[in-house]
Amino acid sequence: MNLSVGTLASVPLGLLLTGCPLTDHYQLQQEDPAGVQMGGRSGDDPPMAGAPAALGGSETGGAAVAAAGAASVGGGDNFTSGGGGGDVEAGGNGGGETVCTTACNVERACVANSCTSGWVGMAAPPAKLEARSKAASVAMGKAVFVWGGQDNDGVALNNGAIYDPTLDVWTYLLPDAGSPSPRIMATAVWTGSSSNKVIVYGGTDASGSNTFKDGAVFDVAGNSWTQLPPNSMISKRSAPFGYWDGTRAVFFGGLNGVNMLAAADRFDLKAWSTSTNMGDPGLLGYSAIAVDGTVMYLQGGVIGTTRQDKVYAYTSSSDSWASLSKSLSVRTGAFAAWDGTHFVVWGGQDDVGLRSDGKAMSGMTWSDMTPSGAFSARRIGFRRSGWAFQVKPGVIAMLGGQTSIDGSSDTLATDGATYTVESGQWTAIPEWPSLETHEYGIGVWTGEEFVVWGGRNHNVSTLTGERWAP
Repeated sequence: MNLSVGTLASVPLGLLLTGCPLTDHYQLQQEDPAGVQMGGRSGDDPPMAGAPAALGGSETGGAAVAAAGAASVGGGDNFTSGGGGGDVEAGGNGGGETVCTTACNVERACVANSCTSGWVGMAAPPAKLEARSKAASVAMGKAVFVWGGQDNDGVALNNGAIYDPTLDVWTYLLPDAGSPSPRIMATAVWTGSSSNKVIVYGGTDASGSNTFKDGAVFDVAGNSWTQLPPNSMISKRSAPFGYWDGTRAVFFGGLNGVNMLAAADRFDLKAWSTSTNMGDPGLLGYSAIAVDGTVMYLQGGVIGTTRQDKVYAYTSSSDSWASLSKSLSVRTGAFAAWDGTHFVVWGGQDDVGLRSDGKAMSGMTWSDMTPSGAFSARRIGFRRSGWAFQVKPGVIAMLGGQTSIDGSSDTLATDGATYTVESGQWTAIPEWPSLETHEYGIGVWTGEEFVVWGGRNHNVSTLTGERWAP
């Protein structure tokens, strides 16, 4: 498979990847990016004079930009500032002024050795990349992987892209003989930088009538796809929750048509296995879910038509389920994240309406979250809107969601808040700049920035995206 690449030829995608396993909602431990800021361009932008050739094969339309006098390619395949001296931004003429040693993503300035926060826009993707909704997505290091989904006409897609927020550039990914068939509502899991692969599994056809139990593995370094091995024991799953536990990908729950699914299917890059049903919560859907890196926590959800208040933990390394102490009232669609020491659950919907309360569990003990200063009552719309993730130890962020139970797309939120668990402090996150709803779009936390892109706005697919940093 050939790639149309929007980054400098000397900087492989591997430089964007950390060596740490994924934690809750793909939250990553951070490391400095491999270079200074550069102007972002899509994979279809023409190369500037003197720019290096694009990576790989015949798709050569995606050379990146090397700003004259601002950056050049160093001998170690890293970006260095023009004239040498490393990844710094120096004020004035360098005559003893303060030097900023923090490398910031494109569109973010370095002030007092910190990168500016808030919302910024995103470069337009390559023209080949159709606007889409219901795509699979995952953070892979500092980059964002996107695959499949459906276009504005409802046609299922079998292509994708990798977006690099550090340089604000896109890499277009073509299908090949091993890539997944066109699909929507699939799930993507990154395996970490040691093996550096993305597993795309499940989903449905465009109509939603045919649910898949197949998929493929994308080898980032090899730029190629390999079909997942078949296994008659695993389930057909649309929109399962997926994570990498350090050894295997775990795909829990999801739907087969309109029916909820129990248990989890696991893939260790060699073979499939199915989780034990001993202690399994059963046909549970729409629960609050978070992962601490190895253990998946569940709160609430619905079985049949009955909302739940039970709490479970699944440890994939021992393939064991445990029932934990419960404290929150029954609810579905609550925001949830792991903050480093607590399973944090907020909001959702009960049998009366939307909730604006929550609790945090450490060990087996629940503590109330402060309601004062919280954002409006809301719930996560399943794969539609609503994301939660750890910003840093002890702090989680919640964005988007649905502010009404009537299901209208006009009630999808475009703002959010962070919550500091120990102090109980809420801090508002303003609305993203476009105010587009990004309904069924992607929302991915890279460890440095939250990237929200695509989806639908007033039932029209959009290519708009935006990035938030705390």
